[in-house]
Amino acid sequence: MILLLLFSPFLVAIGWVLYMDSSNINMIEEFYKNNSCNTIYDYKSRYKGLCKDNITIINNQFNIDFTKNVYIKYDDIKNVKKEDKEILIDTLKRSEKLYFKEKIDTDTFCEGLNKILK
Repeated sequence: MILLLLFSPFLVAIGWVLYMDSSNINMIEEFYKNNSCNTIYDYKSRYKGLCKDNITIINNQFNIDFTKNVYIKYDDIKNVKKEDKEILIDTLKRSEKLYFKEKIDTDTFCEGLNKILK
């Protein structure tokens, strides 16, 4: 019984973190749905989606701040280079490296991006 009392704050904290993470995922999915995005991938808490006018990257942190999203406009893209499980995108302003868990995800995302850029 004493052990239960000692461990209960940790169990409550773990449950709260899991709840916050699941509500973040719902907000991210809703954001992508509202912005007509498809081909969405998540790797290491970083979501990448091909949207109507741009690539939208959302970092899934403890609290999500959609004002800090990274937007890469298709018109600004100069070069796209695929290397194994990552894609390097050079734009007029900066370079962005997108990481994927599986090579098939990299291939699918790159194919979708190349179709949009043509």
